Amino acid sequence: MRRNKVGKWMCLAVLIAGIIFLSGTAAEILAEEPIRIGLIGAFSSPQGISEKTSLEISIQEINDAGGIMGRPVELVAEDFKMQMPLAMAAYKKMVLNDKCLLIFVEGTEGTTACAQLGARLYQSNPHLLFSVYSAGFNMDIVGNEYDKYKFLFHPETSAANFYSPGIQLMEFFRNTVGTKKLALLIEDVGWTELFRNGKYGLPSMKDHFEKNGIEVAYYTLTDIKEKMFLPILEKVAASGADTIYWITGYTDTVALVKQWAQSAAKDVDIVLWAGACAYAAFWKMTGGRALGATPQGPEIVIPYTKRTVPFISKLKEKGVGVLSSTYSTYDGPWILKKAVEDAGGTSDVEKLIKIIEGGEFQHGFWIWAFDSLHESKKGYPYQPFPLGQFQTDGKFVLVHPEKLVEMTNPGLEYIRVKDLRKKTGQ
Repeated sequence: MRRNKVGKWMCLAVLIAGIIFLSGTAAEILAEEPIRIGLIGAFSSPQGISEKTSLEISIQEINDAGGIMGRPVELVAEDFKMQMPLAMAAYKKMVLNDKCLLIFVEGTEGTTACAQLGARLYQSNPHLLFSVYSAGFNMDIVGNEYDKYKFLFHPETSAANFYSPGIQLMEFFRNTVGTKKLALLIEDVGWTELFRNGKYGLPSMKDHFEKNGIEVAYYTLTDIKEKMFLPILEKVAASGADTIYWITGYTDTVALVKQWAQSAAKDVDIVLWAGACAYAAFWKMTGGRALGATPQGPEIVIPYTKRTVPFISKLKEKGVGVLSSTYSTYDGPWILKKAVEDAGGTSDVEKLIKIIEGGEFQHGFWIWAFDSLHESKKGYPYQPFPLGQFQTDGKFVLVHPEKLVEMTNPGLEYIRVKDLRKKTGQ
């Protein structure tokens, strides 16, 4: 009888030891299991290259600092070559096979396709989607169908956000440039629908300027395939406009600026949206004809935090430029890291969503915070709307917003193009 009791106690002890051993082994396995982050981008484009490189740098820094709760972070990158079937196939693979916790998707079309697929996959495979470089995407779907699309966040700015008072767009034209009469030109493509026609209860960009006291003296839509801009610029000059605002994304801004500098409108200040014009190298690309041109999102180092300059230096060492989605792809993994740590792990994605919804996050750049539509809040100290101007000898000067100007190049300010031309003899 006594021997049976001893045997039972020995078996129980062995069983408990086994459970402890297996639990410890499971914990070790979990600690070693990587947290995967996906990227679906077009890697033959400067935008895609910048996104991929930014993520690689960010993830390496996180791993060098011990990972996320002791777990390494791993990047899964897929080139969708601007083809939606490839984007959707990559997304499905990342969710089902790679078990990515967070996926970055580039572009309006890519986001639309993957968000719809993600909504179907989320119930059995909870995950997060960050949309970047997708100005035309309809974020109303998060507000209108929250339960279906709550996993989707939009750190990269959408077209609707450019109406935000926080970016002080009207103040820039009225007070910094001194605009009285505006020539407004807009690319006739999908992502500019809001600006052309108004949407989501917002006015068209033409109406927006006029309601804010700036006369639109000339207005037209432009074809992204256009190469001969002189006829348009002649009409701009004849309109009496003192400022050109050309909302571009795919227009050949090199050809445009070269022709502007030789046209009857050469003394009319020009503000451009996006494209090659945002690069510091644009000066050389135009042979110095970019004098006075002012692009949005300029390749100017703004020291938001102590980490900004080191990160941009790493990018430049790799021959990569800073583009609009560079900021979110660098800071995004750090947002995830903070959310996971606050949640105590990765198992409850619903909890991660609530933490990101209610939190403020800052690492390399401005403060990231999200509104009820999961759009990033606008207006420094949140996501700003920086503008830079090419001045004498190609010096690229930040000219808006004022707080960042003081931080970046104090004492320097916007100069009207006619004054720059007089100064340089152009």
